[in-house]
Amino acid sequence: MVNPDALWDKGCKNSGLIGETFRCCATRYHETQQQLRTDQGNLCAYCEQDLLSGTNGILDDCRIEHFHPKSRRKLGEVNWGLNWANLLVVCCGGNQRKVVDPENRFDTRPENYSCDVLKGDKILDTIVFNPLNLPDINIWKFYRSTGLIDVDESICTARGLDVKMARQTVKELNLNSPRIMRARKAILDNLNSRITERLKSGETVEEARRVLAASVLRKNRAGDWPSFFSTTRFYLGQQAEQILVHPL
Repeated sequence: MVNPDALWDKGCKNSGLIGETFRCCATRYHETQQQLRTDQGNLCAYCEQDLLSGTNGILDDCRIEHFHPKSRRKLGEVNWGLNWANLLVVCCGGNQRKVVDPENRFDTRPENYSCDVLKGDKILDTIVFNPLNLPDINIWKFYRSTGLIDVDESICTARGLDVKMARQTVKELNLNSPRIMRARKAILDNLNSRITERLKSGETVEEARRVLAASVLRKNRAGDWPSFFSTTRFYLGQQAEQILVHPL
């Protein structure tokens, strides 16, 4: 890094702080955002909703998030603003009126905002899970009747993960916002309908789940994972796990 002590924000005026200001121009921001989208398979790091791009003045439902607040640091502290391991890409959390697909992506009620919106500048490093540090297992469970996300306590316990921290993750990020629950329920209802159709053709539930898992639990040509990946993974059960370990 040319300026390892630089700051992310523009126009730092606080005395006692170190480093030149990192001027994150539109080009730099876009390049960073695109790389993060590629790294995350184009899913929000918190709710796993797909990240949509806007056109003709419509905002992307996507922005860069610093897991640990990028607040200006003092001498000797980690440079959270430019630490690549501290960067995530997330959806806008429902608070942008001019975002793409506002009927589904915008909410008029602040209490229904989610992801980084409610997190704000709070330091939650020991309160919520950092998505980058979670093991490659599904620690969540979902309910098709509502689209609600819950914690799979047995898996958390077996893997040595803090159940309380998992619950705090859902609460602090408001992952059961009505807007997100509706979107999850739509995914679950679609999967259920597709399984039902395959059962009518004579397949067993296991066969239907295996076929669907092979079809949907993979990246598309653009390198994107399916929206609400963990939701689909949970609903397709053991067949999903088998496909993820041994893709067809």
